[in-house]
Amino acid sequence: MDKLVVIKLDGNCETQGFRYSLQIAENNQFCLTDITGKQILPANPELAAFEQEHWQQKYRTLGAHSRGSSRKTGDLIYQFLHKNVKKYSPVKSAKGLSFRIKPKKISNRHSLNECTESGKKLAQMLNDWLNCPEFANVDRLIGDNLNKDEEARVLICTDDKHLQKLPWHRWNLFTERFSKAEVSLSKLNYISSEKLRKPVRKSRVKILVILGNSDGINVAEDRKSFNNLSANAEVKFLVEPKREEINDRLWEESWDIIFFAGHGETEDDTGKIYINETDCLTIDELWYGLKKAVNNGLQLAIFNCCDGLGLATKLDDFQMIPQMILMRELVPDFVAQEFLKFFLKEFVAGKSLYAAAREARQRLETMENRFPCASWLPVIWQHPAAVPPVWSDFLIQPDAPAIVKSLPDVCPPAPKPPVKVVSSLVSVILASTACTWAVMGGRYFGAMQARELAAFDRLMGLREPELIDNRLLLVEVTDSDAVKYNYPQNDATLAKALAKLEQFKPLAIGLNMHRYQAQPPGREDLIDLFKKNPNLITVCAYNAAKRHEPPPEFSQNQLNNQVGFSNLVKDEKPNEKGESIRIQPLSYHPNLSSFTDNCKSPNSFSLLLALRFLENQGYKMEKNANEELVIGGVKFPRLAVRTGGYQNIDAGVNQILLNYRANPKPAFKVTLQQVLEGKINADLVRGKIVIIGHASETVGNNSDTAYGKMPGVWIQAHMVSQILSAVIDKRRLLWVLPQWQGMQWGDAIVVWLAALAGGLLAWRGRSPLVLAAGGSLVIFVLYQAAIVMLSFGGWMPLIPSVMALICTGCIWFIYDRYALKR
Repeated sequence: MDKLVVIKLDGNCETQGFRYSLQIAENNQFCLTDITGKQILPANPELAAFEQEHWQQKYRTLGAHSRGSSRKTGDLIYQFLHKNVKKYSPVKSAKGLSFRIKPKKISNRHSLNECTESGKKLAQMLNDWLNCPEFANVDRLIGDNLNKDEEARVLICTDDKHLQKLPWHRWNLFTERFSKAEVSLSKLNYISSEKLRKPVRKSRVKILVILGNSDGINVAEDRKSFNNLSANAEVKFLVEPKREEINDRLWEESWDIIFFAGHGETEDDTGKIYINETDCLTIDELWYGLKKAVNNGLQLAIFNCCDGLGLATKLDDFQMIPQMILMRELVPDFVAQEFLKFFLKEFVAGKSLYAAAREARQRLETMENRFPCASWLPVIWQHPAAVPPVWSDFLIQPDAPAIVKSLPDVCPPAPKPPVKVVSSLVSVILASTACTWAVMGGRYFGAMQARELAAFDRLMGLREPELIDNRLLLVEVTDSDAVKYNYPQNDATLAKALAKLEQFKPLAIGLNMHRYQAQPPGREDLIDLFKKNPNLITVCAYNAAKRHEPPPEFSQNQLNNQVGFSNLVKDEKPNEKGESIRIQPLSYHPNLSSFTDNCKSPNSFSLLLALRFLENQGYKMEKNANEELVIGGVKFPRLAVRTGGYQNIDAGVNQILLNYRANPKPAFKVTLQQVLEGKINADLVRGKIVIIGHASETVGNNSDTAYGKMPGVWIQAHMVSQILSAVIDKRRLLWVLPQWQGMQWGDAIVVWLAALAGGLLAWRGRSPLVLAAGGSLVIFVLYQAAIVMLSFGGWMPLIPSVMALICTGCIWFIYDRYALKR
C-alpha cells in the first residue's frame, strides 16, 4: 500500500496563523479522508524568529566549506575541524565562491554544541506548536489511517518560508509512531497537470550528470558514485559546461534523471547554480530546455548544492519536474557526498524514492556530532499529483515480449523548430527602426528636451578639470563691498576703481553693471573715463526694463563700440527642470529685432571684450556668407533651430553652445575694496581683460549652470574665455552630429544603433535576467561614450539612445514570449 498524506497550510507563521486542510489518499486516490474548512493553526512568531536565528546565527556561523556562495557564508563552517585553521579560514576563490573540505579532528566543540542544542530546541518548539488543541484533529486522523509498518508519504504544502525550513521529520507523530513516514514539501497552490508522464521503460536508465564549478570542492566523489552505479544506467557527464551545452543536451536527448553537483545559492528567492568558473544559471534561463526534458520523460532532478529551496519554488512555478531532491540550507561537502552515495545505493537496490531518501537521510544522523543538523538538509520537493518511481519503473521488464525490446528507448523527440535567423533579424531591425522613429518623433516635438538638457549638464560636470584662464581678472562686488560702498555703488566709486585699474594698463575693462541712471556724485567723471578710453566697455539688456538701457550720455559711436548686450539665455522657466545657462549669444542684427527699447548694440558684451584682446594679438573678425563669425580662421557656427537636445532655438540671434571651462571659477578674483584700497599689483592687471560685476547675494543675479549657481559676472568670464581659447589655444567649440533641413539624421543613426542593440539583446538573450544585465551594460557603455565624446566637444543623444534601447528590448521580449506561447 502507498499512503499519501497532504497537509495544506495557508497563511503566515508570524502574524495570521494558518488555515489548514488534510487529505489522506491510498495509491494517489483521495478517498480515505478529507477535512477542509476554517480550522486555524495559530500563529507562532516565536517559532518563526527562532527558526531564522537557528539557521542564520547558530548553523551558518559555524561556517562550513559548502556548495554555496561566500557572499552569504563568509567564513569556514566547522573551521575547527580542519588541520590548519589559519590556512583555510580566509580562503575564497576569485569568483566569490566558498569551498568545502573533509573533516579533521575536532579541537573545539563549543560552537557545535550550541548548534546541536539550538536544533533540539527548534524541534521541541515545533512539536509544542503542533500539539496545540486546534491541530489535534490532524494528529488523530493521521493516526487512525496509517499503520506503523507501512510506508507513507507526508506532503507539507505551504508557501511560508519559515515552515519550509522546519525539521518536520522530528514531529513526534513520525519519530514515535510512524517511523516509515517521510516528509516532503510542495507549494500551497499547484496546477493539476494533465500530462504528468510515467517513466518510459527502456533498456537502461538515462542520467545526465552536470558537474558545475568545483572551485574548492570535491565533486569527483559525486562522479565516482555514478561511475559505480549500475550496469543498467547510462550516465552522461558534463564537466563545468557552458549553458549552451546544457541546453543542447536537454533538447536533443531524453533523460530519466538529472543531477547537479557544485556551488549553488538562493538570492532574492531565486535559486542559482554555478555551472563553471564564470557562469551561473537560474531556472528562468533553462525554462524551455527543462520543459522539453519533462515532456520526454524526466522524472527526478537532484541538486546536490547549497540553499536549494529557491530552485524548487521556481521550478514548481512552472509545474514541471515531478520530483526533486535538494538541500534546504548550506551543505558541507562531506555530507553532500555521503548522502548521494547512500541514496543511490538504496534507490538502485529497488527501494522507493521516499524510502531511499529517508534511509540516506537517517544515516547522516551518525555524523551530527561533527555536522549538526546534517540529517535536516536533504528534502524532497514533490508535485502532489506525481507518483514517485522506483528504479525498475525505468527499465523494460525481463519477461516483456521481444517486440517491446526492439522498440527504441523513447519516442524520438520532436525536432526543434528551426530558428529563422534571417526572419528574426529582419523583425529586430524593423522593431528598432520603429522605436527610433517614435523616439525621434517625440524628441522633435520637445518631449525630451528638459531631460536631455539636465543630462547634458551632468556630463559637462564630469569632464576633466581645467586651469583658470590667466588672461582674465574678475573684480567682484561682494556682500561686504555692498555694505561698505552701498548698493548700487555711486558713479564716483566706480570712476575711482576704473582709474586705479587703468594705471596698470589692462587691454580692456568690462563693467558688467547697468549705468543708465545716474548715481551721484561722480557722474561726469565716469562718463569722461568712457570718452577718453575706448577699451572701457559696459552693458545693456534688450527686451528689458528701461534702467537696463545704456547711459544716455553715450554717442552713437560709443553705443556701437563700447556697449554690449549682456542677456543670458535661460532654457526653461524658473524653478522648472532643465533651467540653466547653456547658450552664448554673440551678435544679432538690430534691424531684425522687434525690441522697443534703446539697447540696439549688435554685439554681446563677451564678444566685444574678447575682440579687444584678439585684435591686440593681430586677429581680425570677419563674417561669412551665412553671417557666421570667423576669427583667426576659427568659425563660430550659429546654432540651428534644432541643435542636440534643443528643438526650438531662436535663429535670429547668432549664438553658440557655451563650453564652460571645466572649473567653476574661470579666472583669478579680487574684490572692489582691494582695488579701491590699492591692494592689487600691476601683474594681476597688465595686458589682461578685467571684468567688474556683482557677486553678492544682495543683487541676486545668480543663474543655474552645469557647475551649480553662478553669478552673472562669472558666466560672462566663461564666455570671454571660450572665445579666446577657441581662437588662440584651438580649444574645441561644442558641436553636434550633422543634420539636414532640420532633420537630425546624425543623432537618429546613433539612436537606431542603440535600439538595434536592445533588440538583439532581447532576441538572443531571451531571459529577463540576461536582458536586464546586458541592457545595463550597454547603457553604461553609452554613458561612458557620451562622456568621452563630450571631452572632444561632441554632444551625443544619450537620453534618446537609452529610451530607444529599452523600448526595443521590451517590445521584442514581449513579442517573443507571446509568439512562443502561441
